[in-house]
Amino acid sequence: MADASERSSLAKCSDAVADHGTFGSDEAQGLSDEEAARRLAEDGPNELDGTASESFLSILITQMKNVIFLLTLCAACVSYAMGDGVKAAVLVGIVVFVCGINAIGEYSAQDAGAELRKQMARAPVTAVRAGREAEIEVRQLVVGDIVKVHMGDMVPADMVILHSVDLQTNEAVLTGEPHEKAKSSKPGKKDDDESFKSNMLYSGTSVVSGSGKGEIVATGMHTQVGLIAKRLKSTDTTANINPLQQSINYLGQVIGGICVVIIVVATAVSFATGYQNPMDPCADDDDVCLLMSSASRGLIMAVSIIPHGLPFVVMVMLRVGSQEMAVRHAVVTRRTAVDYLGATSVICTDKTGTLTLGKMTAQAAIGLCRAPSSEEAAESHLEFYPLKGLSPNGGMFEASKLTPEARKRMDTKFCMRERRQTFAEPGLPDVSAPVGDEADELSARMARAHLVMGFLNCYGTKLARAEDSDEWFTTGNMTEAAIKVAAAKGGLWDDEAADLQANLERQLDLEVPFTSGRKMMATIHALPSDGLAAGMRFPAGTSHFAVLKGAPDRILPHLSAVLAASAEGELQAAGAEMSEEERGVVKQKNSDLAARALRSLLVAICPLDSGEMDHLRSRAGAGSAEERLQALLGSSKLCFLTLWGIFDPPRSQVPLSVQECHGAGIRVVMITGDQRETAMAIAQQCNIIEKDVDPLTRSAVCKELQTAAPVVDKSVSRSLSKQATEILDSSPMADWKRTTSADSERKKREAFYSNEETAVREPSLTRQLSIHEEKTPKSKHEPQYLPVEEIAELASRVNVWARAQPTDKVALVESLIHEGHVTAMTGDGVNDAPALKQADAGIAMGISGTAVAKNASDLILMDDDFATIVAAVREGRRIYSNTQKYVTFNLCVKAAECNCLMAAILFSVPMPIRGLQLLLNLVVTHILPPLCLAWERPEDYVMKVPPRKIKGDIVVSRVMWLFRWLPFVICMPLCVMACLALGVWSATGYFNGNDLIGSSRFNAVEDGLAACEIAGMLNSDGKFIDDAAPFHCVCFSRAGGNPFAEPTKIEQWGRNLGDDAPIDGFNRWTGSTGDFFEKANTPYKDGPSSLLESCSDRRGIKRWCWKDKAGEDRLRPWLPSSHNCAAYGAQMGQSMSYVSIHFGEILTLLTFRTDSPCVFNLCTNLVYTGFFLFNICMLVTFVYFRPVAQAIGLTPLCPMRLFIALGFAILLACLNELVKVVYRMRMTASNDILAKEALRRSLGRQKIPEPNP
Repeated sequence: MADASERSSLAKCSDAVADHGTFGSDEAQGLSDEEAARRLAEDGPNELDGTASESFLSILITQMKNVIFLLTLCAACVSYAMGDGVKAAVLVGIVVFVCGINAIGEYSAQDAGAELRKQMARAPVTAVRAGREAEIEVRQLVVGDIVKVHMGDMVPADMVILHSVDLQTNEAVLTGEPHEKAKSSKPGKKDDDESFKSNMLYSGTSVVSGSGKGEIVATGMHTQVGLIAKRLKSTDTTANINPLQQSINYLGQVIGGICVVIIVVATAVSFATGYQNPMDPCADDDDVCLLMSSASRGLIMAVSIIPHGLPFVVMVMLRVGSQEMAVRHAVVTRRTAVDYLGATSVICTDKTGTLTLGKMTAQAAIGLCRAPSSEEAAESHLEFYPLKGLSPNGGMFEASKLTPEARKRMDTKFCMRERRQTFAEPGLPDVSAPVGDEADELSARMARAHLVMGFLNCYGTKLARAEDSDEWFTTGNMTEAAIKVAAAKGGLWDDEAADLQANLERQLDLEVPFTSGRKMMATIHALPSDGLAAGMRFPAGTSHFAVLKGAPDRILPHLSAVLAASAEGELQAAGAEMSEEERGVVKQKNSDLAARALRSLLVAICPLDSGEMDHLRSRAGAGSAEERLQALLGSSKLCFLTLWGIFDPPRSQVPLSVQECHGAGIRVVMITGDQRETAMAIAQQCNIIEKDVDPLTRSAVCKELQTAAPVVDKSVSRSLSKQATEILDSSPMADWKRTTSADSERKKREAFYSNEETAVREPSLTRQLSIHEEKTPKSKHEPQYLPVEEIAELASRVNVWARAQPTDKVALVESLIHEGHVTAMTGDGVNDAPALKQADAGIAMGISGTAVAKNASDLILMDDDFATIVAAVREGRRIYSNTQKYVTFNLCVKAAECNCLMAAILFSVPMPIRGLQLLLNLVVTHILPPLCLAWERPEDYVMKVPPRKIKGDIVVSRVMWLFRWLPFVICMPLCVMACLALGVWSATGYFNGNDLIGSSRFNAVEDGLAACEIAGMLNSDGKFIDDAAPFHCVCFSRAGGNPFAEPTKIEQWGRNLGDDAPIDGFNRWTGSTGDFFEKANTPYKDGPSSLLESCSDRRGIKRWCWKDKAGEDRLRPWLPSSHNCAAYGAQMGQSMSYVSIHFGEILTLLTFRTDSPCVFNLCTNLVYTGFFLFNICMLVTFVYFRPVAQAIGLTPLCPMRLFIALGFAILLACLNELVKVVYRMRMTASNDILAKEALRRSLGRQKIPEPNP
């Protein structure tokens, strides 16, 4: 195990080998058919496992894990039990509709593994079986099979390379980096720093050049792509509840507790005060009726406080947010992504294609030219700008003159649709197209030489524009594409350079092609008779010249000359011998480019005379290319021309977007498969690493996450040939040393695990994340990771991770989530899919993303731009902020209505809203109009505060409770109850509910104790039984509802009307019955004593009793219970209070839409305007459309009463605006504190978010 402890993981298969083979070292024989069949039966087919989709029922159950839904269903049961079937049906319908829509959406977006299996489907391959080559189905391949691969093939399994010829593969499926990687049977010098070894081929990668033969060491789920498939297997998501749902559930629990308190308190208070509904009272001594009606009121109040529409409104908000994101080029595949993005505290992002353009671009061209009177060559440093991917629209400028201000002006002027714009300005000439006398003559000549020679050498790459769009694309090598685009900025185009190419004719038969071994190429061109090419004068006798392009470390040692300038300023090719100091300058410039994350490419020219050309021609043909190359490298005239600086530039908006993330308290972490130095340089350019911070302290290689003790699987090693074993055993061991800052921690950890007493504790530390799962014999090849605490420590301080494998990304994302962060992950390749699925919000690239990544994601960026992620976060925060407003508004109006009902009980006044009115108000005011908040603009501070706290969050902040909710639940009951009291008093002269109900006491009206008198009879026990309606009422009505008008006395006496008898002369607007109930027209024309007499109940109280004890109740001369002046007056007052509530709440919504004064936002939300008009129409319908008004118990209001009701509603809105002044002051102070907190969090100085103020 000592040796094993120094090895890299068998995730790369290089340590899965021991010293036993099964068929000797003769690779020509391969496996026998019997042995292959046995291994296939033992290991299974070479294919990825399927994934089990989550059932629709389990998703539906997840949707039902909503406390508000449960409370709503309970409310529906209560409503049904109380006889309100309509309300019960509406509440159940809301629950079923919202749950069904959400469940269908979640069910339809599953199984990224299916896309991976589809992508891995391959044609049969050539394998050696029983001494012969045969076409074998990929799923039939087994460990030990010898397989041949050629350019264009997809590697069928993980293989160790036995032989190769110029073999290169693209491992983007595993690393996410699109660069070609050279492969051979010999291990590479840099394999210690590589995630995947150069002497291995990996399943799912593609062969881009050359050919090779390898022996399979892993198949199916045991391959590297199998590890990805394993992580993509569906897990039980029924326990996963998004942050907003968690907050709503917690809020629901609080509301549930409040409902219980309300039921108990309201029932007790109502019973203790003997509260009666004037329009439906109980008998005076009927305690059972009183208790039941009290409990009913308590239940109604409890039901009324539940925000039934919250899930529906949240669903609409999330879906509207999804649509808004689509407008901003972000397509939501799972609706919860909107919420997760709003709560995101860490964004883990890939580098290539997300932070950068994903297209190689030439940024710099450095040359040397010796002046006539100088012994050392002067440096020529030219840079290209603007850098917009493959767009040729740009120029070439002297680096010293290209200031940040000039770059900004160019960015502003740049137009993607233009092929070429003029960016030169006074003091900043474009040296590729000089303007007047401002351009330095030498710089212009150098620029021409750089561009022409690069253009000639990159003949195999073409630049063109798509016919159906403004997008530019290239065919050929990505590095050459950068030079070809740079040449186009200087006016060199394939379709316009025919004369140039004809004058400098390429000698095809003498070309030296590029190979992974050479790392360079050369083209030979004819020189015109005047000895001039690309503005350079070649030495006398030169008939041709060679252009060499390749890795600086391969060409630089052979350089022997530099350019020189004549006295006339003409460039002379190989005009001076290169000194060691000049060679050192080139080396230093190469290092400087690497430090800036630029990939360097050196171009040299070599003048050739006729003798040298004859020598080259004698070695023409592909077989002698190496000899021709050595001849060129050995020339004493090999002249340095250009050191190109090429890179994948950051997108222009990324630095500002990252800065915006920091301001919002969001930490940005780069996870890339690229090398560490490049990642650090890009991170600094993108502001991911602060300028004043040592990048080494904020960056790491992903190997630091893994332990140094992989397990050797003997069962696999015995299946390999001795040759494969020897090749793998010759691989260099991984260097597990960390950066200097982490050495001491590493040593402590190694000492801890090497100690026999403490080593047994490791499993308990590492079994908390999915990457720490127990290894089975078939999963021992997977990487072994550090304990969760150590991963968390690294993840908390490192912002840049290099050389990442797919499981490394999963480890980091899972660790961040484990530490309490809401984590978003971006990616485009198959290698990113497991982390995308593991993250709270997986974000895939729409342009460069694979189907696997898209299917595993929650959000797809259609423009592959990091700035779009920030826009999506802003949208998510806007949705949450508007959800906060909705919840605050809803709880305000619910609690205020509940307070109104409680006030009515305490002060014994009629209920301001009741029955079906509550349901209609719920739908037309509480549920539908607040949907307008989904389209409300975000507040200015939404991206200047840290992410919200998830645990214990009940959506509404403390500031909102104190300065929005509390004032409203006080102000609204005051306004509504004042409107109710004024309305009832102006119609009846009374406002106390008991007075309006009336009394059975003898002469109660005459004595001024009540508005109505009620008769009854004594039963055999002496208990007085009240009639269902009064026989006499006296009211004092003010004309037109004017409270300042003189009161008019209205006296009404009962008549024998029977059931549903019409009332002649009844006026719905005033409640007047004319002379229909005048005493002279009733049985009481001779006085009440003709029909009634006084009697005493068992308590000795004198009451009105009927003389005719045997009469039927329905024939008694009563007043109608709903149309007597007291009852109808109470109904008119209650109609005024309903109007005040209805209109007041829609105006209140206007004040809740934004934190700024509502007068500035009257017409900024057309959806609100539409709902406002809709509410006005509904209010008019409820009050003035007779069938509806009668059904819900409202009366039409005369202009004065309507004016008063609307006036109290407007007063409520004005009070809200006054309170909002204080609220804004508190929010400003709170946001100033939070802005500083956000910046601290984004810089990694705090791990766990603190509670919101």
